[in-house]
Amino acid sequence: MLITIVLAFLAGLNAGNGLPHFITGITGQEHPSPLGKSAVVNLLEGWSAFLIGGIFWYFTWLQHGDPILAYTFAALGVFTINLFHARVWRANPEFYKHILPRQKSS
Repeated sequence: MLITIVLAFLAGLNAGNGLPHFITGITGQEHPSPLGKSAVVNLLEGWSAFLIGGIFWYFTWLQHGDPILAYTFAALGVFTINLFHARVWRANPEFYKHILPRQKSS
């Protein structure tokens, strides 16, 4: 049961994190992220997060745990990462510039 909870939470966390990056990427907008701020980088980050979330979700279902528990913790994972994004980006939109080494600008 604990494995189901952890995997479902991680699936929701990754899917929720991928959504803002994917949307800004497909709309051609720049958005700061750990790997860069271009639209293509955000698209790839969002797509990768969806893929990782899907893998976690697949392994969640292999556990044959309680589906209500799995959906609940996946939703909690989405809520957690979106709450993090809402608080961090509102307080400091250039958040990643302070925690990552300087990137070469082209």
